Amino acid sequence: MHLGTHMLETFLSLMPDAAVAVDGHGTIVAVNIRTEAFFGYRAAELEGKPVELLVPERFRHAHRRQRSGYSEEPHARPMGAGLELYARRKDGTEFPVDISLAPIGGDEEQLVVAAVRDISERKAAQSAQAQLAAIVESSADAIFSMTASGVITSWNPAAEAMFGYERPTVVGHHISQFFPDDPVLEDLLDAARSGRKTLSHDTRWQRADGHMLDVAISVSLLDGRLDGGYSLLVRDITVRKAAELELQRQARWQQAAAEIRLSLLSDSSLEHSLDVVCKWAARLSRASATAIVVCQGGRCRMAGHWGDQEVLARLGKSLRELIAAEATDWTEVLPDMSVMAFDITLAGEERATDASLVLVGPPGWLPSPADEEVVASLTGQAVLAFELAAVRSERDRLLISADRERIARDLHDLVIQRLFGAGLRLQGALGLIPNQAAAARVSSTIDDLDTTIKEIREAIFALESAPGTGFRAKVLERVAEATEALGFKPSLALHGDTEADIPMPVQVEANAVLREALSNAARHSQATRVDVVVTVDDELGVLVVDNGVGIGTPSRTSGIANARARAELLGGHLDITPAEGGGTRFHWLVPLPARSGD
Repeated sequence: MHLGTHMLETFLSLMPDAAVAVDGHGTIVAVNIRTEAFFGYRAAELEGKPVELLVPERFRHAHRRQRSGYSEEPHARPMGAGLELYARRKDGTEFPVDISLAPIGGDEEQLVVAAVRDISERKAAQSAQAQLAAIVESSADAIFSMTASGVITSWNPAAEAMFGYERPTVVGHHISQFFPDDPVLEDLLDAARSGRKTLSHDTRWQRADGHMLDVAISVSLLDGRLDGGYSLLVRDITVRKAAELELQRQARWQQAAAEIRLSLLSDSSLEHSLDVVCKWAARLSRASATAIVVCQGGRCRMAGHWGDQEVLARLGKSLRELIAAEATDWTEVLPDMSVMAFDITLAGEERATDASLVLVGPPGWLPSPADEEVVASLTGQAVLAFELAAVRSERDRLLISADRERIARDLHDLVIQRLFGAGLRLQGALGLIPNQAAAARVSSTIDDLDTTIKEIREAIFALESAPGTGFRAKVLERVAEATEALGFKPSLALHGDTEADIPMPVQVEANAVLREALSNAARHSQATRVDVVVTVDDELGVLVVDNGVGIGTPSRTSGIANARARAELLGGHLDITPAEGGGTRFHWLVPLPARSGD
């Protein structure tokens, strides 16, 4: 049977795909216009050429063998028969194809028509789909899909690992069986149905083992259709949440430290500073109430507190119960509450005082280990508050002592000296007054001046007897004062019990004499070394030796005269002699009354 050329061309033109007619020798007989478009050849360039011209070089040998086998037993083969086939264009590029073969014609002329379809787009889509599937399977995020009604249709390995549910146990089941009543998921599904674009949202889902997991969820429509179902991507954000909590904790701690530091540096009272420490201890631990409990000498009190007033009232009552029962366990007096206590280690004179930072919460309350560590660090702030309060108290005491010392010094060095001088002048003028009545009045005035001097001396004794300012402390102060005037620090030696019960009048006079001796050395001696020795035994001695130019003939002797008069007033004496090797030796010595136990 002979197939006419016209009929063959008509047949090929009706085919929807590129079509190539080949004879039994593999020669191209005819092609349709789609073949020209596919391969880039004109029909005249293909007709009469071997069909292997359209086959990539690496496949041509195999193609000839397969074509020969097909010619012996020709049969129709549909497209998409599972073969990986490629065609070659005129420019040498290759593209994937599906080919269906069909024999036509009779016994005289057997032709084979090959319908060629370019499947590049299908191959790309399949490749993309396979790549997407591989990404889903290997993703560290849980990725699964579900129908519009909520039935889970896919479940990747990461979802299995994240939630502990194996794929067969979830696919085909409704999502509410595993993650029920999540308003975040409902909002995301509603946004996807409405076509609104949303970012991922944070929520908490429960694993198969009951553990709650922090996750971020994003939802999208499958195929962009409302009836196509949803795709969900779920990410484990446990690490991120922990980092956020740590940042929040650090921010709260910095805020706490700043407020506590401001309180400590602003001269606030100890009670106010401890209240601030308690406030932040409560906030950082989420306790109902906190208090700083101080116990000393069998008595306890709340030095600072913050929080629920009823809880604090119970805590105060429990302090009395603890003392009465001589107990140490808070659970014995607050059995229906959770209590934590942190020791506050005090230093110096406060060592005899027990202090604790006590936190009280409802039953079952317990701060996290990280919060507990931060709260424990607040005990250091409480210690600092105690220490600053002690320092401020000492500072205030010293300021008062310095004021008393200054007033006493001014009274002694100015007022008494002027009164003493006035008395001497009046006494010298007494013999010049011829009128007996006037002389008697002047004599009475001299007696009044002596009485006034005595009263002022008593006032000076009282001023210089401030608590905590003993004789030893005053000697140290005098030496420290002289350091600046001398330009160097004098050496000091203390012998005997300088903290003994030395009569106050003796302390006052010795203190004034030491100041006068050091002042003379600074003004007149030109010394480079001054040694001070204070001895307390049966006598109180003040020895000041310098290596200066010596005493010479002083222009003024009032200071030395006063020092000698002070010694004689107390039954002692003053010796001023040249020092061995040059300089001056100033030795003031007065007896001390017998002390009890001697």
